Amino acid sequence: MRLIPVPTTTGDGPSVTTSDDPLIALVVDATLRAARHRLRDHLTSLGLDPDDACLVLSELVGNALLHAGDTAAVAWRLVGDRLHIGVADAAALSLPVVQGSCTREGGRGLLLVDQLAESWGVRPLGTLGKETWCDLQVKAA
Repeated sequence: MRLIPVPTTTGDGPSVTTSDDPLIALVVDATLRAARHRLRDHLTSLGLDPDDACLVLSELVGNALLHAGDTAAVAWRLVGDRLHIGVADAAALSLPVVQGSCTREGGRGLLLVDQLAESWGVRPLGTLGKETWCDLQVKAA
């Protein structure tokens, strides 16, 4: 895992990271454990409950590593009690959400994300792949 500085983008173009809302960006090679621990440490140090955020991060990174190869770029930004998580991978295809009534094992990660996040989606990154993102509220620990 490497900490890397990256610009963030919104629908209106690049945004500027300030000291009030630092962007944490990581490249994860074939494991999500380090990213999850980094997020847990970050939120805990701020007196916030990391559980839902770590579960969501695990699902997004797990999907990226399972379906798109052994490397994903992970970034998050905390503004107040709102956390934005983005996971970019090299696969161009979006991932379907399995319906709650499905009886197969596995495949419910995005269903969990849908339940825990206020919003989420998939954004194409052209020839680079896609970013799966979500926004969720984090509560005090």
